[in-house]
Amino acid sequence: MKIGLVGEAPNDTTAIQNLLSRQYHNIDFVTLLDRIHGSMLDNKKAINRLLRIEYELQAPDIVIFIRDLDALETDRKARRKRQVVFSFSNSIVDHKGISLLNIFEIEALILADIEAFNRHYETTIAAFTDPMLILEPKEVLIAATRGFNNRFEVSHNPHLFTLLNFDTVKQNCRYFSAFIRKLNRAIS
Repeated sequence: MKIGLVGEAPNDTTAIQNLLSRQYHNIDFVTLLDRIHGSMLDNKKAINRLLRIEYELQAPDIVIFIRDLDALETDRKARRKRQVVFSFSNSIVDHKGISLLNIFEIEALILADIEAFNRHYETTIAAFTDPMLILEPKEVLIAATRGFNNRFEVSHNPHLFTLLNFDTVKQNCRYFSAFIRKLNRAIS
């Protein structure tokens, strides 16, 4: 089986690939729309042409659309905006898409397994009850390593996601757990 990944490439797509590969060993993950950034994913004209070409060339069985909500889950306006873009993009890939909408940002998944981050950066951040309630999780991680020689940067996400425990992330992050249920249904 082949799963296409669409999102901010390479940081988000490679990070998610690294996390999912730990659980789904027999799946070939491919990035569609390499070297694209969040706001570019909202450009319907560019996405329509480029995504169609990539989709036809790669022929994935499923396409995961990875986006940051950049808001809390209760922000209906932000969710609606992402849903409109997802629906448009999903129609391009013959409705084979699954949305992975990161609340607030993809770094919430790191907060879900903060012990992996603590071990890597030698920090002592306390566990979060609900990473989905943290405003700007990226800034939390940056602040925790400010002044360190090895400071957290977004470009570290692909490597950090190889260190995360899949089951811990799934258990501690509701939106990721819901996404995994959808993915498992699509795979079977």
